[in-house]
Amino acid sequence: MKAYFIINPSSGKQNFKNSIQSLIGRLIMEKLVNTVDVYFTEKKDDAKNAAMAVREGQYDFVVSVGGDGTLNEVIDGIIRGGSKTPVAVISAGTVNDFASILGLPQEEDAFCDMIRNFRPLTVDAGKVGDHYFINVVAAGLLTDIGYKVPKESKALLGKLAYYLEGAKDLPMALVRNLKLRLESEEYTKDIEGVLFLITNSQSVGGFKKMATPASVTDGYLDVVVIRKVEISQVTPLLLKLLNGTHIDHPSVDYFQTKHLKVMSLDDKEVTVDYDGEYYGNLPVEVWVVPEAVNILIPPTTEVEKI
Repeated sequence: MKAYFIINPSSGKQNFKNSIQSLIGRLIMEKLVNTVDVYFTEKKDDAKNAAMAVREGQYDFVVSVGGDGTLNEVIDGIIRGGSKTPVAVISAGTVNDFASILGLPQEEDAFCDMIRNFRPLTVDAGKVGDHYFINVVAAGLLTDIGYKVPKESKALLGKLAYYLEGAKDLPMALVRNLKLRLESEEYTKDIEGVLFLITNSQSVGGFKKMATPASVTDGYLDVVVIRKVEISQVTPLLLKLLNGTHIDHPSVDYFQTKHLKVMSLDDKEVTVDYDGEYYGNLPVEVWVVPEAVNILIPPTTEVEKI
């Protein structure tokens, strides 16, 4: 087989390059692949453009090496390029929601075993404006942390960098309510809230149970709206977010949809994040893209649970 590694060298810990070199060597020595091409990104959109240039049959699989932003670009490029080439994921980033929820292997033994068994799963993606995404579109409470935390802090502190930035911004975020209009076939409402997110999988921002009914293969996107919260309800709601029972909270609306528009109802700029990257400001229009891309998964993964 022939593999194409698209690597973001600025993601993750400083020693991850050695791990990737070891993995590539092992794939070759165990005759799981006979050719490996490697591309190192240098700037935004490099991973997208590299993946978009892949033609059907050129490679047996593409490997995204980086964080959620790198995977976002690789998925965007694969879909834009029209290739159905399966994608394997090595998470060198900080949060890695999509890889986490699919249980994608990060150790050499398990990764090689996955390639040996070669089990592609066709999963949905989302589209926001002209961009494709694999996991989430969000705005409001703490959703901008992914691109506000300096890369140096991410590499040094990992998830702690996110927690520190979140703690710093939390008091201001809780008093800044968003006035929004959401329009879909299933849910149309004007709301005042602190957060909305549109997700393809159960895990968002490290919260593994943010959208527990969500599935990457059901042809729907799942929407979580947290409306205006009284200060006394903040701690109980955060606890529910941690254990995945927040959907029943009186300040939370939850629904599934194939298409959604979100608009701001005042003149405040509301920034939008997609897969940990800055998208722009509201308004946005989001669609599900069923069966958009093939992801390599371990032989032991129970598909019905993702």
